[in-house]
Amino acid sequence: MLRGRNYRSFYFLFLLFGFCSLFYYLGELVDFAGWEALRWDFFYGVHDIHRLLFLAPIIYAGYVFGVKATIIITILAAGVFLPRSLFVSPFPDPILRMALFTMIAGALGYLAAVTRRESERRSSLEALLTKEIDRLQGILERMQDGILIVGPDYRIRYINLSMVRHFGEGVGRYCHEYLRSRDAPCQEICKLQNVLKGAIERWEYAYPDGRTYEVLVSPYTDSDGTTCQIATLRDVTYRKSEPEPLNSNGENSSLAVDSQ
Repeated sequence: MLRGRNYRSFYFLFLLFGFCSLFYYLGELVDFAGWEALRWDFFYGVHDIHRLLFLAPIIYAGYVFGVKATIIITILAAGVFLPRSLFVSPFPDPILRMALFTMIAGALGYLAAVTRRESERRSSLEALLTKEIDRLQGILERMQDGILIVGPDYRIRYINLSMVRHFGEGVGRYCHEYLRSRDAPCQEICKLQNVLKGAIERWEYAYPDGRTYEVLVSPYTDSDGTTCQIATLRDVTYRKSEPEPLNSNGENSSLAVDSQ
């Protein structure tokens, strides 16, 4: 720990604890050395006030080093308090008051340690989530099929590069406006409300310019917890333009079936 990345924090904690201990017994040191100029009444007041300084190293130890450090510093602080409570303090119940303060200070240090640990855990989870989102977005951007995420308000939340190439930019626009240049939802083909209830739908849609897309839609929970619709649009125009296969008699297979 002394050579790790937190060594400066350790030395700061050591100096802070030493300063608090020195200040705690400063009145006794002044009497011992005979420094009359430093004989202030504050140094001889209620010891509970003097002990408040030790909240700083205890909470600091918990926040920077964790629960174990909090326990160690709290025990050391109790060791500093004990001689004054036993042999110096003229106030009633010095041991009880010392014990109560020590437990309260240790609890505050523990809360600081838990808060720091939870903060680091949350930051770690957020970083992991961001990494996974970036990885997923990279996969979607490389897909040849168009990917479209639509919220329950019909607004587009995400489109991949394939959709941009075929339809242009559209994030923030209404899906019916983006895909069909309409001012209102496409009630005759829109499956959004069914999808929001958990359904998975598939159909084909032909545009007036001759393009035909196979559409697959399913529920999707966005990063904010909102249930949305994710749609995959596959261009199947080439299928429609291919001639029907011929049977053994050289006839169109679909026509032969119809004639029967």
